[in-house]
Amino acid sequence: MARKSIRFLRGKSEDGIVRLYIERGSLLYDNNGDRLHFRIYRKKEDAFEQGNDYYEYFDSIDFKDAELIYDGPLDKEESYYFIYTDRNVKPLDTYAYWVAYKDDTIPAGPVGITVRHPDVWWTFERINQEMEKIHSLYRGPKSLEPYGYSTRKKVLKGLVLGNKERCIALIGAVHAGESGPELFLRAAEYIVKNRPDLLEKTGLAILPSVNADCREDMATGTPQYLRCNPNGVDLNRNFDANWDTVDLMYGLNTTIHGSITYRGPFPESEDETKAVVNFLHKVRPRAVFCGHCLSSICGDCFLTSKDSANDTAYKDECMKQVTAYSAGFRDVEKEGTLLRYGTTAGSVPAYVYKKFGIPAFDMEYRTVKDDKKERACVIGKTTPELLNEYTEYHTKGIMNVMEVL
Repeated sequence: MARKSIRFLRGKSEDGIVRLYIERGSLLYDNNGDRLHFRIYRKKEDAFEQGNDYYEYFDSIDFKDAELIYDGPLDKEESYYFIYTDRNVKPLDTYAYWVAYKDDTIPAGPVGITVRHPDVWWTFERINQEMEKIHSLYRGPKSLEPYGYSTRKKVLKGLVLGNKERCIALIGAVHAGESGPELFLRAAEYIVKNRPDLLEKTGLAILPSVNADCREDMATGTPQYLRCNPNGVDLNRNFDANWDTVDLMYGLNTTIHGSITYRGPFPESEDETKAVVNFLHKVRPRAVFCGHCLSSICGDCFLTSKDSANDTAYKDECMKQVTAYSAGFRDVEKEGTLLRYGTTAGSVPAYVYKKFGIPAFDMEYRTVKDDKKERACVIGKTTPELLNEYTEYHTKGIMNVMEVL
């Protein structure tokens, strides 16, 4: 195999720009200069659709079809890296990049990057900043504390506001490419500012971003939908609730490592799962809502544990909760509610039902007004405007549940 001038090429998008990190390879080991000459190629990939396409999409792209956007020197930064910054990009767009040293015929690449809108996909740093802001705004009983760690040892903090004896738990981003922090924390901020009286009787406990590592990967440019944690485990199959049951949802086998529904080597094997369990046992909520669907939004389709299908008392309590929540989205007398016994073994709702017997739901897609516009989330095209619309629905729904409790 031919040795290459560039050993490693990585891309990252943050704050609406793209940075390429270029590390010299073996052919340049003897070139210790702080300035080297590179060529940068870029191709905009309008056909790429998050959720329908994955990273193999980029395998067949040829740099000869790309535009040469830079041909010149780059200064060495951050030890061995040379960094190129591309500001001529737009949120929601996906790009393929190649980089060549001046003497190279064939460049390194491609590396695919999607420019996420920073208001739609919050970074881990921003999630923590938003929690700290809400914590400082609220004058009643509150806490902001760690409940565990991610695989890459990010500290997973949870925010508790108001009445700790009677609270609703909001859990986000169990699947990295889905929803949670942007909806739940914005709703909490509205309630703190405008309806703090609700928190006197019913508290909120928010663990906004469980799969924090892969959520961060997506927020900073990974083009494809990510579901599992860095160990390849679907966290919503990893909880100790009938974990031994093999599930074949989506035509995938939960026992096979590499499947995006892989349940893990044993129940609660993952650090993130342990953090959720710790959170639930400390908070002891009256109801649990988990954000799912796609690309930072979810609807009022409520999935609860399959094991609860014959529990009439549980169903009655669930119906109170989902009717109140759905009233934030629609006229439930005309359109009805959507409650399904659909969550699998090892899921959060299955665990909550088994351990606590309280209403617990995964929240999935359901059209509110405009199906074509709202389904943009399915291919990663959630806009700030669509997120604002769904934030309003969730805020009303959460306040309704607080009033019911």
